[in-house]
Amino acid sequence: MRTEDQAMALYKAYPRKVARGAALKAIKKALMSKDSIGFDALMDAVQEYAKAKKGQDRQYIPHPSTWFNQERWDDDRDDWWEGRRPDIPAETAWEKVREAISRFGLGKPVEARESLDGPTISAVKKIGWQNLCSMTEFNRGQLFQQFKTQYEKEATNATRNSEAVSGADRERQDGVREIGEADPGSGPREAVRGALREVFRDRSGDSRSPRSGKTDP
Repeated sequence: MRTEDQAMALYKAYPRKVARGAALKAIKKALMSKDSIGFDALMDAVQEYAKAKKGQDRQYIPHPSTWFNQERWDDDRDDWWEGRRPDIPAETAWEKVREAISRFGLGKPVEARESLDGPTISAVKKIGWQNLCSMTEFNRGQLFQQFKTQYEKEATNATRNSEAVSGADRERQDGVREIGEADPGSGPREAVRGALREVFRDRSGDSRSPRSGKTDP
């Protein structure tokens, strides 16, 4: 891929698209620098940054030219995710908790848990189901703030972890694709291809030898 195409791909992946000319200039500089980390590593950083900032107010996202000129891809990625608003707001999750309290009460914590999602359950555990069921008008606001802090943290971690798993799946698929595209007779790669053919032959129930094309007795 040409440098111009790589720069455009990075620009399109960045979560804020302004000052295109300055952005592309900064991106090309990052790609062509002698200390460049390379296109793939830059794309990985940009994609995670975009996911971390999804749904956030764009005015707080730097211009792409600023981000690349300041080498922000080298930032601590935990900072990118800090303060991220979850896809389901804390207020909505809190209402689900109150519905579970009303429906199941203190005596049915298992049933209450089954009605809630993962981040909500984790936040509830931090506070304590008994404390929530004993909530009064006087401490409701305080408990909500505790819940909101824990819930947003857990929801962000869940989103980040799911993205990491998706990325690992893509890497495995790319690895299999590269093996499948290896040139015949390329030594170790050909040996791996042969092993893969054996696996697929066994799964399909085909007893023919992959080399001779004859059926084994």
